[in-house]
Amino acid sequence: MIRSFIHDTDNRRKEIVWLALALLAALGLALFLVLYFGQQLPLRTWDDAVMVSGLVVFLGCAIVYFAAKEREQRQLNQSLVESLRGAVWQLNQRVAALDDVTRTNDELSDALGRAQAELNESYLAALRALMKTLDARDGYTALHGDQVTSIARVIAERMGLELPLVEVIKSFGPLHDIGKIGIPDDVLHKPGPLELTEVALCQQHAALGETIIAPLRPGDHALAMFRSHHERWDGQGYPDGLAGTNIPLLARILCVADSYHAMISQRPYQAARNDAQAVREMIANAGTQFDPDVVGVLAGLVCEGVLEPQGVR
Repeated sequence: MIRSFIHDTDNRRKEIVWLALALLAALGLALFLVLYFGQQLPLRTWDDAVMVSGLVVFLGCAIVYFAAKEREQRQLNQSLVESLRGAVWQLNQRVAALDDVTRTNDELSDALGRAQAELNESYLAALRALMKTLDARDGYTALHGDQVTSIARVIAERMGLELPLVEVIKSFGPLHDIGKIGIPDDVLHKPGPLELTEVALCQQHAALGETIIAPLRPGDHALAMFRSHHERWDGQGYPDGLAGTNIPLLARILCVADSYHAMISQRPYQAARNDAQAVREMIANAGTQFDPDVVGVLAGLVCEGVLEPQGVR
């Protein structure tokens, strides 16, 4: 910065010297012209000669001044162009650096996405292993999960749900009872009626299932399906007492599929019903326990023979 200042000062000093020399030269030329031509021109007095010489000097100074200003403007323009080139170069450097940062961020995002996918797959595999453990305790649960998922998937497709929602049912439906891993064996396998405390304990499995599945980050639809698939249309369900359309749609579908399959399955505390008996009971409870629209779709599927006592054809 100091060198630049000194350089600019030297340039200004040189310009002043050249301007002074030019003015002296113009003055000398003017005097020469006056003295040379004064003898031939009809100048009456010395005052006329001085006036003419002054006019010549003024014109010469004006020419030198405008020439100096033009040179100064040219230098200023050149300086501005050089400054602009430097700014453009710096901008290009920063853009290149930003591209490098963006590329690095993209690579990190891809790596993070792959790591998250691998982690999710590992966690899902662990949950499947838990379901096998639960199957060893209660063989009905794992089989029930697969068949309920098949029924719920067909209902969802018949209702025209978008493919991503159907995929949520297919991917996470088999695990909807994973929360039962926290229910003691003596309660889970009890053949007779449950005590109130045992009922309350069983009712915790829906919220527990949501907690277990949450680390997978399966999305709001899947989490709501886990938590709310035991809610009732009339608001008397659990765990949150939701009612009507406040119950998430996937949970309503899973609830109907879950209850239908439970009715047609042989359990220690209840005999299996045939499909007609199960559908009549589902219809009888539509509008109180179940979503009437979903029950209507289920009844239509059973009447068409799409559903069988063991699931889907």
